[in-house]
Amino acid sequence: MLHRLTEAGRILDEAIAQALSWSQGQNSCWIMTEPVEIQRVRTFQSKLSDLCDRIYDRSMILDNELINRRELTSQGVKARRELITAMIEKGDRPRLGLEGYRPEVAMYASVLENSGIHQPIDDDHWEFVAPRENSGLETVWQMIEEFCDQSTEKARSLDQLYVLLEQPPYGVKQGVVPVLLAAVLLRHMDDVGVYQDGTFIPVLGVEHFELLIRYPERFAVKSFAIAGLRSEVFKELESVLKSPNAKTSGDVRNSTLLTVVTPLYQFVKKLPRYTKQTKRISDEGIAVLKILQQTVEPDELLFRDLPQALGLEPITTKRSEKQLNNAKELKGRLVQVLREIYGAYDALLTESRQLIFKAFGVRSEEAKLREDLQVRCRYLVNQCIEPTLKRFMKAVLDSEVGDRQWLESLVMIVADKPAESWTDQDLFCVHDVIVCDNGLRLV
Repeated sequence: MLHRLTEAGRILDEAIAQALSWSQGQNSCWIMTEPVEIQRVRTFQSKLSDLCDRIYDRSMILDNELINRRELTSQGVKARRELITAMIEKGDRPRLGLEGYRPEVAMYASVLENSGIHQPIDDDHWEFVAPRENSGLETVWQMIEEFCDQSTEKARSLDQLYVLLEQPPYGVKQGVVPVLLAAVLLRHMDDVGVYQDGTFIPVLGVEHFELLIRYPERFAVKSFAIAGLRSEVFKELESVLKSPNAKTSGDVRNSTLLTVVTPLYQFVKKLPRYTKQTKRISDEGIAVLKILQQTVEPDELLFRDLPQALGLEPITTKRSEKQLNNAKELKGRLVQVLREIYGAYDALLTESRQLIFKAFGVRSEEAKLREDLQVRCRYLVNQCIEPTLKRFMKAVLDSEVGDRQWLESLVMIVADKPAESWTDQDLFCVHDVIVCDNGLRLV
């Protein structure tokens, strides 16, 4: 067998050498649909390089062979893990607290420091930001951001991101992708959520990235668009809160307030009916929802009602250290509460999925629920005469819809109303039906 492989290799080498032989000083080839005569090997190398530049015109430039490769060495894997750990745990510290000349320090310098991705905001605080122009990484950063921003309707699997980055016009090697992805997610922690096996991860940890690197298909991102809310809105919010007495004349003040208030109202308006009426969120979330569903003056909303709903004192026109701290605290709490509110419906679907998983006694992992139920229903659907159960099995066998819509179809049949319109009492009733009613168990 070894001899045959060796001989096959020799024949292949001879064929390539003959096809690209420079002995006659002439070779014909096609480059981008155009015929080209190549007479010297240097000409061939130059043409090949130019072709790669044209195809991968948005590729990154990164001078670090330890991480800029498809498969890292064991030393590279360890260094990347140490770097990501420092990014998550010490992102606000200068140079992530890294010292010395270890491999992870070299990775930090080439990927995060030289590009400007990690830089000081003030004397005591560092943050992750978009790379500088012409840093060599800005095109890949933009692509990752666009991938996250476009994931508004449903979560997008990260293995899709890996494929897109590998293909033209990027051609990114997988070794560096987790580091850049971590930087983007830390930059957008207020408006991009991460899911593992369909379950939302409130706090992204090192253990998640260790699993993500090996199994990106198990993770997905979803943009918490919050109906137009973005970090820029919250920066505007913070600036307004810090100076509530500034720019009080003319339309400038009102325009600034409405820049913050209008997206908040739009956010609540687009929420499912279930989210607007559920009590299965924190008291702060319930209070914020109630306030945002009422029409109030922008000044009163920002400086009095929202702070009180979040357990803070109203913000006055007096500039003091306490007022500045209140403004920062309000911003942080509001972001947290809005994410909780936004995720309430997803949490409902996740709990419903878990109930179905337990009720049907699925022995495989929860991610295989749909596949398991479809196997059962194929044997039973033509034997069933009970109307509700037959509808349920047909919904299970529907392979044309995505996982989210598939799950919504199942729970709508069980509750006889769309999940978006449920009340908390409906959830309790569904729990009783799924868990207790053996008529719905396809065993």
